[in-house]
Amino acid sequence: MYEPKREFITTSETILFVSSLFMWIYVIQYFGAVDSAWWILPAVTFVLFLRSFIGRRVDLSFNWVEEEEERKSE
Repeated sequence: MYEPKREFITTSETILFVSSLFMWIYVIQYFGAVDSAWWILPAVTFVLFLRSFIGRRVDLSFNWVEEEEERKSE
């Protein structure tokens, strides 16, 4: 049967990663240091990238699906 190709990194994850890098470069270049509140935007973007990237490899459901199936069967 046809098995879908498992990608290492998706397009959306690439966009998040590259945009966070460019935001860090911009913040450091134009604001001198990362001591203002401008560091929050690239940090949040990078956290979203990590959540998506790691979430596809690790089961983050914490067995909630199994618990719901057990409840339904009772």
